[in-house]
Amino acid sequence: MKTAWDDYLDQQLTVPSVRQAYEEETKVLSIGLQLANQRKRRGLTQAELAKKIGTSTPQLSRTERRPENVNMRTLIRYAEAVGMDLDVRLIAKPANR
Repeated sequence: MKTAWDDYLDQQLTVPSVRQAYEEETKVLSIGLQLANQRKRRGLTQAELAKKIGTSTPQLSRTERRPENVNMRTLIRYAEAVGMDLDVRLIAKPANR
């Protein structure tokens, strides 16, 4: 069932600049959610993981909530602390028709 919010969002996303900003923000937030999910999967609290990677709990929280300003070294340490490797790739976009 569509809500008034869904209708409003659909309308706003017809504006190319709004759609682009929305898609970029969604990608950034997805990274933070993935970080938090992996930490939780490993049964670690933010405080435990922060200590493990040498940062503060508030900083780790910011990394999970707003990862757009996190440096690569922090992301690498985070990945290693949860038993993973960080893999950043550039993927070609489909050609415009």
